[in-house]
Amino acid sequence: MLKKTVVIILVMFFEQSFAESPLISATDFTAELKASKNMVVIDVNTPDVYAKQHIQGAINLFFKDLYKIGAVEGQLMPTEELVNLLGNKGISDKSKIVVYDDGSNKHNSRVWWILKSLGAQDVYILHFNTDELAATGIQLTAIPSIRKATTFILSESSYTSLKMADVQKMAEGTLLLDGREKDEFDGVDAARKSKGHIPGAVWMNYKEVLTATGAYKSKEEIIAVAFKFGATPEKRIIVYCNSGVKASVMFVAFKEIAGFRNVQYYAGSYAEWASIPENPIVK
Repeated sequence: MLKKTVVIILVMFFEQSFAESPLISATDFTAELKASKNMVVIDVNTPDVYAKQHIQGAINLFFKDLYKIGAVEGQLMPTEELVNLLGNKGISDKSKIVVYDDGSNKHNSRVWWILKSLGAQDVYILHFNTDELAATGIQLTAIPSIRKATTFILSESSYTSLKMADVQKMAEGTLLLDGREKDEFDGVDAARKSKGHIPGAVWMNYKEVLTATGAYKSKEEIIAVAFKFGATPEKRIIVYCNSGVKASVMFVAFKEIAGFRNVQYYAGSYAEWASIPENPIVK
């Protein structure tokens, strides 16, 4: 009974809106698409998936094309190269942008964060659901779209990633959440990519904040599930995963939807942490 009471208090505490949600429904997306001819729709799936079917007018920007080649998985290419790539794709920092993936909300959330970190202001996450899109009259096609090249101007942003040193020296009382699969957290995954987790981390699969169809849960549901893992409004929270993808889902859920003010994102995540032999890893 006490836990239920606390959850209700937390929900009431967050009833006031701290920021506009980055989520856009299929209905609102359809209306915006009709109203704004210059809106940039980005499909972040692999090129072969995009070639089979995508939202009419969407351009393809595979999320891994934003990574640099190297031994550490998921590291972003230098910012100058990122903004040049975006500009060449026809994406401006002033554009109204909607990003979607295969419906998992992992890769579009990662690209959403990258765009925000570079200074883009008007960026939204669309949950790709064919039934919902069909109901609103959105057309899917196999015909590729290309936008005229533009300029993406890098600007200061509050969406910054923690450095490895920040995690190494994190303050006492910080809740470090690992959003990977349980076998990765325990260091027994079949692919042997993981030897365990960062010391002090608490396992919370990123899917806890998503519905069975991959959509984000409501603010109230996210607050309730966060409480089960010790995540409360006043606590400093750091989210990480293997390469920053799943952790971006948790960041969006806690910070942008639930309104938790003290959530930080470690984009380098386990892959970067494990690349330094001196960093401790526990099972």
